[in-house]
Amino acid sequence: MVDARALVVGASSDIGRAVAVMLASLGMPVTLWGRDRDRLRQTAELCPDATVDVVDVTDAADLQRAATELSASGPLGVVVYVAGLFDWALADQADPAVWKRLFDVNLTAAATLTTHVIGPLLAAAPSSLIYIGSGAAHQAFPYNAAYVASKHGLAGLAEAVFLDVRDRDVKVSLISPGLVAAGGGLTSPAGQQRPQELLAAEDVAEAVRFVVTFPARGCPTQIRLQPQRNPV
Repeated sequence: MVDARALVVGASSDIGRAVAVMLASLGMPVTLWGRDRDRLRQTAELCPDATVDVVDVTDAADLQRAATELSASGPLGVVVYVAGLFDWALADQADPAVWKRLFDVNLTAAATLTTHVIGPLLAAAPSSLIYIGSGAAHQAFPYNAAYVASKHGLAGLAEAVFLDVRDRDVKVSLISPGLVAAGGGLTSPAGQQRPQELLAAEDVAEAVRFVVTFPARGCPTQIRLQPQRNPV
């Protein structure tokens, strides 16, 4: 495993950074994709062997270019899809353009990326493909229709891809955290009022560690995380 590279998509986010640092601690070289070059470089400074690439996962040509370069860098043992957008809006007040962008990032890009990386993951098996979902993948919330739908779709993607590759030693897992003191979680009422009671980005990274280091004979297909104390 340590001879294979790990890819973290969305490594410029707080959760992506925590995941990248954790994977680096396992001795893996990491490739960091994201939209913010400065934040990617800050994350790279925390990882002994890191490569940075500014990638727009919603741009098919850019995604193809980055995936091709990644495949030339050696075996690919772990892929973690962290990229995501969040929107607060009632359905009758939502901006269609915002919803489209949200679906493009949260679901369409995740599916497209899967088609690019599944071959290299199969070639390097045993390996791991991990999607970072949300509690919204398993229930609905008001003001979040597009986000809920995208995360439900991501859950379906993860489950179906697992069935496609389970007999070829690729673990596929969906990690669904509740409110995290990062990103959209900090814009929630609980995130603004009691962020210390939310999950930390490092908690999500620990769940990723569990999947990656789990014996190859088994796969934690779904992990659901919640703050120990009710932040609502």
